Amino acid sequence: MKSYCNNSAYKTLMADQCPLTCGLCTGSDGGCADVLNSRGVNECPGMYSYCFNSLYVSLMKTQCPKTCGYCS
Repeated sequence: MKSYCNNSAYKTLMADQCPLTCGLCTGSDGGCADVLNSRGVNECPGMYSYCFNSLYVSLMKTQCPKTCGYCS
């Protein structure tokens, strides 16, 4: 995926979805990012309702920490 970081067709998408991979993390989130699916899509925003469901908290902390607000 890193090869897409400087590709003009993907640069904006990569900066948004893969800032750590592209070396663009400058904030205090420590590179905290949601995991992308096999197609490179972040499905976490659509699954926000699971963030605080006791059955899914552990999974959401590892898969969707940015969306769920678990980044320290």
